[in-house]
Amino acid sequence: MKKLILFSFLFLISCLSEERNTIKEAKNGMIDLTNHSFQSEPYVALFGEWKFYWNTAPTNIKETETDLLYQLPNHWNGFPMEYGKLPGFGHASFRLHITLPDDLQETMALTVHEQDTSYAIYIDGKYYGGSGIPSNHTNEFVPMVKSTIVVLPKSKNITIDLYVANYVHRKGGIWNDIILSSYTKAESRLTKHKINETILCAIFAFVGIFFLVMYFYNRDGRQTLGIFLFSLAVLFRTMSTGERIILEFINMPYWLLLRIEYVSWYWSAPLLYHYFYTIFPNDFSKKVGDSFYLLSGLLTLGLLLPPVYFTETASIYPIAFVLNGLLILFYLFRAFQRSRMEAKPLLAGIALILVGATNDVLHAEAVIHTTYIAPSTVVIFVFLQVFTFGRIVRQNILKTLAFAEEQKQFSNSFSRFVPTEFLYHLGKDDIRQVDLGDQVQKRMTVLFADIRSFTEFSETLTPKENFDFLNSYLQRVGPIIRHNNGFIDKFIGDAVMALFPYNINDAVKAAVEMQEAIRIYNGHRANCGYIPIEVGIGIHTGNLTLGILGEHKRMEGTVISDAVNLASRIEGITKLFSSRIVISAETFIEASDSLGFHYRLLDRVSIKGKAESVFVVEVLDGYEPEKANRLIASNDEYTLALDAYRREDFEEAMMAFSALLDKNPDDSVTSLFLERCKEALDRSKLESGTS
Repeated sequence: MKKLILFSFLFLISCLSEERNTIKEAKNGMIDLTNHSFQSEPYVALFGEWKFYWNTAPTNIKETETDLLYQLPNHWNGFPMEYGKLPGFGHASFRLHITLPDDLQETMALTVHEQDTSYAIYIDGKYYGGSGIPSNHTNEFVPMVKSTIVVLPKSKNITIDLYVANYVHRKGGIWNDIILSSYTKAESRLTKHKINETILCAIFAFVGIFFLVMYFYNRDGRQTLGIFLFSLAVLFRTMSTGERIILEFINMPYWLLLRIEYVSWYWSAPLLYHYFYTIFPNDFSKKVGDSFYLLSGLLTLGLLLPPVYFTETASIYPIAFVLNGLLILFYLFRAFQRSRMEAKPLLAGIALILVGATNDVLHAEAVIHTTYIAPSTVVIFVFLQVFTFGRIVRQNILKTLAFAEEQKQFSNSFSRFVPTEFLYHLGKDDIRQVDLGDQVQKRMTVLFADIRSFTEFSETLTPKENFDFLNSYLQRVGPIIRHNNGFIDKFIGDAVMALFPYNINDAVKAAVEMQEAIRIYNGHRANCGYIPIEVGIGIHTGNLTLGILGEHKRMEGTVISDAVNLASRIEGITKLFSSRIVISAETFIEASDSLGFHYRLLDRVSIKGKAESVFVVEVLDGYEPEKANRLIASNDEYTLALDAYRREDFEEAMMAFSALLDKNPDDSVTSLFLERCKEALDRSKLESGTS
């Protein structure tokens, strides 16, 4: 709590910290700054007696020793003239003669902040800038309120004329500071003001959106809607006062800007009261809140009138505004006495807002000359609200995270039995969406991997050793399948059935990497004194059906297809040829040459359950690198020998296979074809009777 308060006050100080103005009192319309150092005191506020010319433009001024003097900054309302006191409406010029230092090197500038309700700046009789269009005719007058910086001519003696006109606001005149400084200092300060107000607006917008989202997630939390509405009101108040940064983004007329300023002011008080009422309904009076709502509603209707009428409320509404703050302070103190949760930080926050609001009202009425600080105090208040809701939000977040983690663990547990990829291709996001009979047809590549002679091998192991061995083996091949965009559909004893839904090359690449991993695994087994294992892999591509099979009390995801059966049979063919990786001709035709793998045709073989035989192809990269390189080097000779064999020229084929076997004595495929050639020749001799 202490750290939060410290951070909040540091934020307030950073927003408001700037070099203070040095007040120089003008006497009889003149200020002598000959001995002033703009290095040590860069900002000079031109207070004091300015010469005052009512209903006179600067170009029509005829200066005399008896000219009227006016103490600035101040509104001219009620200024005594010979014919009576001045009203708010009218136009007037203010003149000041300035003598600057002789050794001044910097380019000087004049900063004129917003005035009621338009002004023009004349330097030595020449127009330099302003806000809106002041005029002595209402049809030529254009109101606008914004700050202006003008560069002064390089001269020791300067005459400044401020021409102000007002025909819409209840008050007229110069009520804000007029600052003399170097141009770089003036530009830097004005930029800082705009940046600070932009940051404040961004904070209010973010907080408002944040609590609005919270409200939509929890409609019972009415206090979140209350802080959203209050943040929205303060946001519009901040954008439409001070440097009025809303004009940096939207070019809006004065009448609209003024109404945004007032409506946000009218509603900030009742919305703040309502917010606290939703938190402490037993400590705050609903009738008091309703009365403030009624007052704000009536004042909002008054905005339909011309500004001269509704701006009069600026003298009355501050009483209601401060009263609202005092009542909130009283009810919060009562909640604090009753030990309501988080009443203490809220009490500190509303006290700070009350101080800021009082300062802003007095500044706007030209009673004091400071700056607007209410938005910054509201930021601190918002920080305290974050702290107030922090515990509740934290508890909710922790519960949500715990639930999410539980759901994640639940999902992960099921994904180890039913792969998430299976559900994805089935069109399901969650295992709970699965129902009996769900199915979808896809074209995929099926991979079967089986350990050779596992039955005999497993008989030498205990049941525990069998499980440990299989888990150790599967831990090596499973990640390879997933890494190559496949997923394991099921384990069938020691066999693995995997599906590759995207690219045929993924399956071939996975098979080659699996054989490499098995060679490394065999090296570890040899170091431990265990016998090596061999794995045959069969691959086929085709259409298949993924679906949910079983009955309502027991279901499982499975794949049904002739392609699955064919892939399983092709894996069995690896035993016939003693090959490592065998793929179907369909897979071979669609596989990409860019992978750099090497293939050789084996034979057309009969598949159990299929009327027609199929061609199968061997992937040579599945062997040890040395053996694979020898087979690849003699692949052309193998192709010629196989061609002779298929032409049933068994003598030529036998000679070719014999030559190949001399080069590759460990080539089981060549050895098999050589035996077939011998058997064919022997059979031919028996049939011809020449044996």
